[in-house]
Amino acid sequence: MKTSIIFILSLLLCGVVFGQLDSNKIISGRLECLNGWPLSGQIVVLTDTLSGQKIEQSIDSSGVFLFQNVPTGRTYQLSLKNALPPIDTLRAISVLDLVKISHHILAIRPLNQAAQHAADLNESFGVTTFDLVLLMQFLQGKRNNIGIKRSSLLLNGTTAYSHNIIPNFSSSLWGLEFVYVIKGDVDGSGCPD
Repeated sequence: MKTSIIFILSLLLCGVVFGQLDSNKIISGRLECLNGWPLSGQIVVLTDTLSGQKIEQSIDSSGVFLFQNVPTGRTYQLSLKNALPPIDTLRAISVLDLVKISHHILAIRPLNQAAQHAADLNESFGVTTFDLVLLMQFLQGKRNNIGIKRSSLLLNGTTAYSHNIIPNFSSSLWGLEFVYVIKGDVDGSGCPD
């Protein structure tokens, strides 16, 4: 009986030790433009939202980033450290974006999640005819500013993380897509070179 209790206690102790060893995981992904081109030369920052502690990681030439030994059970935000080049609106916004938004609204060719984020100019959490009108007015020169700005979208398959926040991180996340988006640039033509 004494031997079995010692054996059970040693198994529990091993479980605790191995559980502690497994408390750090990996967050990896790729920083890319809406058109799928990688953004290299950037620095991705992983911030613990509770403590404010930051970990920085450089992006390689293919846009890949990797954070190792990330403590679990916390909430993190992913952001960019470097400022990206100014937006060339004449290059970024075109009639093709207008056509793509129209096709999405008419259910001819739905936009993927990142393109929907770019097409939602009024940030109503959906692509509507109002977004189409705003873009059309901008292209006709009737509206100087439609709030064209940069934003980013963190995706993991079909899951989009609001404000790039990964809630209650508990297991390794491989293959995240950190997508750089210019509002109104649905085809990604304004991606920095």
